[in-house]
Amino acid sequence: MVRRTLGTSGFEISTIGVGTWAVGGWQWGGQDDADSIAAIHAAIDHGINWIDTAPIYGSGRSETVVGRAVRELPSSRRPLIFTKFGLGDDSANVRRSASRAEVIEECERSLRRLGVETIDLYQLHWPVDQPVEETAGACEELLRAGKIRAIGVSNFSVEQLEAWRATGVPLHSLQSPYSILRPAVRQTTLPWCAQHNVGFIAYSPLLRGMLFGTWGRDKTFPPDDGRATHKDYSGARFARHLDAIDELRALAGRHGLSVPQLCVGTILITPGMTGAIVGARNRWQGSLIASLGVEIPTELADRVWEIVGRLEKDLATIN
Repeated sequence: MVRRTLGTSGFEISTIGVGTWAVGGWQWGGQDDADSIAAIHAAIDHGINWIDTAPIYGSGRSETVVGRAVRELPSSRRPLIFTKFGLGDDSANVRRSASRAEVIEECERSLRRLGVETIDLYQLHWPVDQPVEETAGACEELLRAGKIRAIGVSNFSVEQLEAWRATGVPLHSLQSPYSILRPAVRQTTLPWCAQHNVGFIAYSPLLRGMLFGTWGRDKTFPPDDGRATHKDYSGARFARHLDAIDELRALAGRHGLSVPQLCVGTILITPGMTGAIVGARNRWQGSLIASLGVEIPTELADRVWEIVGRLEKDLATIN
């Protein structure tokens, strides 16, 4: 398992980490806690050394389940824990806010749910209305108090990253969506992170499961799954995506790879990349995550981007 230093945090993370969006049942439908814990343990058994979660996932349930999973492990095998703040912990009442008092209180609640004394990476989930100086200052207080080891932000633009940097408060990472089918950050925030030695963590690298490469044309989603209402997961657009995945599957097979290995490996070699989060809902999926940390040759990645280019051109003509 390849490991990289997360910005200037001083600790290394495996290039692939396990995400717990599904653990709390937020936007992904129902989930059994025992399956979630089994997924986390299986990922760790196969070399994963960090977990990404948030209090908004399942109104705190995700953090609670992560805490249970970690406590069941001997201390020598416990992973790094990354969580977030700024959306509260009520999934039915999501709000973007990160005043000094809210940041401090959210951290204390997360520490209790997780059952730890220190959060390894504490990330602002989305930009908020409060002055960046206030939010950054609160994070610096937590850092100095030993409540957190590193500071991150998520879903920030270059302008917002520059504003944080101007406060003088350390910034160790940015987390944003990045996959071969959502590549915008290659031209924007990723180069900024590389220039300023800020780690970059990609979320949704398999585009919410699409790039696992296992779906058929008859794939559907339950009403409580956020993908059920997204235009890319039904109709002609969905069919065109699956055609592209057929091409990727053939390309991957010729090189002894799976579709997700090819897709994740392609983004991992992007300059500035640190790691990618992959979700898992059961032991089997958890056991597969570590195998996705394959860094592929540039020439093979170029072939992937050619397939993506043709897909994007066709999607522009499909509503």
